[in-house]
Amino acid sequence: MKKRAVFVLLVAGTVLLASVLSSGRAGWAGPPPPDPSGEQPEKTSVEASASPLDMLSSEKQLSSPTNPEADRYQPAIAYNWKHREYLVVWHNKWPDGHRDIYARRVSEAGKLLTQFAITAGPNDRFQPDVVYNATDDEYLVVWMYNPSGDNQTYNIWGRTVSWNGGVMGPEKEIISYTNRTFWTPRAAWNSIRNEYMVVWAAYKISPFEPVDVSHAILDSAGNKVYGAIISTAYQPHQPDITYNLAADEYLVVWRRMWGPADGDIMAARLGGYSGSVITPPGVFAVSDPVEDQSLPAVTTNEQHRYLVVWQHVFDPSNCCDWDIRGQELNVQGGLEGGELSIAASTDDETAPDVAARPGTHREYLIVWQRAATTGEVVRAGVWGDAGWEFYGDISAVAFWNSESPVVAAGKPSFFVAYEGDAQGDPTVFRHIYGRRWVPDATFLPLTVRKW
Repeated sequence: MKKRAVFVLLVAGTVLLASVLSSGRAGWAGPPPPDPSGEQPEKTSVEASASPLDMLSSEKQLSSPTNPEADRYQPAIAYNWKHREYLVVWHNKWPDGHRDIYARRVSEAGKLLTQFAITAGPNDRFQPDVVYNATDDEYLVVWMYNPSGDNQTYNIWGRTVSWNGGVMGPEKEIISYTNRTFWTPRAAWNSIRNEYMVVWAAYKISPFEPVDVSHAILDSAGNKVYGAIISTAYQPHQPDITYNLAADEYLVVWRRMWGPADGDIMAARLGGYSGSVITPPGVFAVSDPVEDQSLPAVTTNEQHRYLVVWQHVFDPSNCCDWDIRGQELNVQGGLEGGELSIAASTDDETAPDVAARPGTHREYLIVWQRAATTGEVVRAGVWGDAGWEFYGDISAVAFWNSESPVVAAGKPSFFVAYEGDAQGDPTVFRHIYGRRWVPDATFLPLTVRKW
């Protein structure tokens, strides 16, 4: 029998009744429910196997309007457990075409806090990432920067930012090199040594093609201490990184090109003490079928597991029917179980991200975008020790595009941020939106009279 705890909060004559189920349920126990989108998947996946009984907060616009207005892209997110809030960063694209980086603090309850600029100026700054440092109670934000103004040669820069945005360290160059341009920086914090690792993909400028995935170790002030190439094999690019506290190691994942339109998902464990690739296993394949795969994302429960997710071409001859797949790994880099088919409808599912709740248990929230006839939709699924606990829409609005979702794990909620824009209406500008997912909770608003 399910136990039920009831909490009542009285605010200005309004009662919020929160009914929290603590049943420890193990996912859907009966016949598969219909796909919430109204379409049945044509392939085996979890889309029709999870219970939609969990709570989503209302959607909030995180980015404030400006004058002149701008379009906002590429959100990234980090959770601050000391102050129980999130920092969401993104880049603005202004009417003259140049881009810079902004941030919004959001409380764990979803309240919008301060918004501020991370870095701005006449030359492009875009594709930010952010990670929280609990020792110094601050963030490291990294981004691509085009100091020459040629819109071709990008370096990786970064700066530290205090927890409330009130104090920022100087902007610092992390990597630049002759005849190279650097893309997609991603960052992780090493809590044992109070230092960071930043990874990126290096490209030749002419011809434009990837040549290596590399890293830099930064001290707590954001100064570069050491750097090394992780892999040069088969045009590696699209890296992501996470740090595992229990193992004191990083796991870096990326896409390599085994052949034209045949990308694979690769990985390497890097020692937290050295930044060197751990051998064995050295560089290893997470997934390498003949179909194309791209855009890997990785997380860890900071104990015994990693989860890697990516987009996968189901039918190369039909180019492309992208699906979302995943693979769990142990801390030795071994594959745990088979590949997860996470989203596999006849529509394209792309741009996945994933976050894990730290601890010895396993609870992952996976997000992605799905193409639909009336607009791009953000979807999510929660998977772990209890099986599939939730599967459904985060943002699905007719004639609206919700895209590029990212997710962070808080206590007890997860927070998903994404881009939102109207289809074909130039008077509506693209903004950053967000929504909380709280496990096993429903909220019933009741109005009562004051006696």
